[in-house]
Amino acid sequence: MDVRGYLRKSIQPKQKIALLGVGSTLRSDDAAGMYFIELLEGLLKQDRTLLIAGSTAPENFTGVIKKFAPDKLFIVDAAHMGLLPGEVKLVPAYDIGGVSFSTHMLPIPVMLKYLESEAGCEVVFIGIQPKSIEQGLSMCEEVKRATEQLVKDFYDVLTKLT
Repeated sequence: MDVRGYLRKSIQPKQKIALLGVGSTLRSDDAAGMYFIELLEGLLKQDRTLLIAGSTAPENFTGVIKKFAPDKLFIVDAAHMGLLPGEVKLVPAYDIGGVSFSTHMLPIPVMLKYLESEAGCEVVFIGIQPKSIEQGLSMCEEVKRATEQLVKDFYDVLTKLT
């Protein structure tokens, strides 16, 4: 199932949704998760939505997430999944071990399992295949477009629920 279809099917009215962008703005395409949150911050102003720019230490925000008590937590990050640059994929928690991350203090699979057990909510990881995570301040066009489309998909679904 594509991401937009999944969002339409899985997000219900009145649910509290937390969105956590992860990545380094200094490492090219690894900035996708942070760009995702930056774009949404200008669009979404809802009491039922929590936006978090987790940078390279998203584990620092577990307390904030637990306090917000979301029904669903979406984590958006660049991830090596063997796809073409800019391809987006939902990765179930049980399959997260097959995805490669390289710029985080605490491994994403460890944090994901912790949040699932501690926050008591469904945690969904959305990976965006990077072209490069080398030092650099600009994302490639494929990753930038994919991130912008993901923002549009979330915006469309979340604003229709109000």
